[in-house]
Amino acid sequence: MTRVPESDASLRRVRRDAVVICLASAAAALAAMGGRPAGALGVLAGGALMAVSYSAIRGGVDRALGRTGEGTEQASRPLPRAASRAAAWAAFRFIARYGVIAVLAWAILVPLHAHPLGVFAGVTAPVLAIGIEALRLVRQRR
Repeated sequence: MTRVPESDASLRRVRRDAVVICLASAAAALAAMGGRPAGALGVLAGGALMAVSYSAIRGGVDRALGRTGEGTEQASRPLPRAASRAAAWAAFRFIARYGVIAVLAWAILVPLHAHPLGVFAGVTAPVLAIGIEALRLVRQRR
């Protein structure tokens, strides 16, 4: 499956800023913990968890809007039975995505023993990036 490139400049900046914030937070955690990697690895794991979550959400939205990047779309309407099967399959994929994210979060925290505050810092990196982008947009309009 070919992914559609991010067409919105604002979303590209949010993604870039989230990566920068995550890397800076990992470096700060490494320094704060005296060189022990547990906090930094937690930050990176939390950032990766959010990247997986974003990718899952974006994939669902792209499919719902018909932006898969795979070429042609069907012009004919599906039969009612096929439409209900397609809706059931879409619901299953939606639930399964969050199941995968939950399993990844469990794996990060329990078997890998990632530092919970580090994971929290990594998960909040996109939120900070969104806040930065909001400030940019407000400043542009003034």
